[in-house]
Amino acid sequence: MDHVALNEDDTPADYFEGKMIGVFLKLRAILDGIILAQRLGLSVLWVESDSTLAIHCITKGGGPWHIQATLRHIRHLLAMDRDTITHIFREGNQVADLLASEGWDRRYYYEYSSQDFPRRHRSLVQIDRFGLPTVRGL
Repeated sequence: MDHVALNEDDTPADYFEGKMIGVFLKLRAILDGIILAQRLGLSVLWVESDSTLAIHCITKGGGPWHIQATLRHIRHLLAMDRDTITHIFREGNQVADLLASEGWDRRYYYEYSSQDFPRRHRSLVQIDRFGLPTVRGL
């Protein structure tokens, strides 16, 4: 007979770990974005994420031990009285999703300059800048 390890809430342990790996990746992306923004000299940040769990871990605490170092680093760099961190629905996060997908395909770190930023990316940034609604392709 097989045995299944359970978390405290009776969900299978591998389900929780899989979910936390995704949260770790979201947190790592947030941390990298904060570091880049500070390197560019931006002093007030508004961080948006489509992961309510990642936002909760940053603002309220909690989460497993393997994300704690990343959380501490994020909290150290963010000034919660000056900077803002909010949830954004996935539909409003298309530019970030496109860049993340592209980064996954490349498998290495890459920064665009204003001269080589692809046309599709620029159009999504313009739509976002003007607050226009967008619809994801099916």
